[in-house]
Amino acid sequence: MAHYDIFRHQLLITAPAYGYALWDPDPGNLYPAVEVGDVGYIREGKFHRLFNVLLPAEHPCHENGVPEYHEQLDIKNNHINKGTLSPHNFCSTSANGPKQDGEVSFLCRMNPGAVLCLPIKAKKKDTVAIKKFGKCIIKHIDTWFAWAQQLELGVDRMEDIILVTGTHRTRSYTNVAFPGGREDAQASFRANLKVDHRDGITINWELSHEHIRGAHLNPGPDGKV
Repeated sequence: MAHYDIFRHQLLITAPAYGYALWDPDPGNLYPAVEVGDVGYIREGKFHRLFNVLLPAEHPCHENGVPEYHEQLDIKNNHINKGTLSPHNFCSTSANGPKQDGEVSFLCRMNPGAVLCLPIKAKKKDTVAIKKFGKCIIKHIDTWFAWAQQLELGVDRMEDIILVTGTHRTRSYTNVAFPGGREDAQASFRANLKVDHRDGITINWELSHEHIRGAHLNPGPDGKV
């Protein structure tokens, strides 16, 4: 299994309430950040949006079209809860390690494992209209899947189609995946934070390369975030 799939699957087992963790959450120039209502699929750790069920077919973000008989899902503004997720290290059960002197070090012996490090708060959005979203995907999944196949995007399984019901966005992160099979697997790194009320947050990641063994790391944006 590829490291980006190990990362997603291990954290889904550990923290299923938070949904899929993306190895590469930055959509780049493909489209704006992931939103509630997006329909898409995950490829190599990155989410690829097809369209958004909360928006009309003629919306500018649907420049590549929408499935036939697209129905906009109508929900009220107060059906989206907003909040924050405090800084935290999310670890699979096989990965462990204390935080000391600002440096985080994780060990993961033999088994696959994953770590998601959030050094600063994340903004979260979640719909409370779960039943409405559930009915929507049940009603339309056949059409969505058929349309994705017509686009020849390599979406070969219906279960690969995802309807986003919540998001957690952060300005920086470090993702770690342990493929397993090594007794000495380890990942060590440090997040240096500087908070200025005028300039915002500056973060610099320091990777301890001599203490990285049997692990894949994807440090997020640094500098002024």
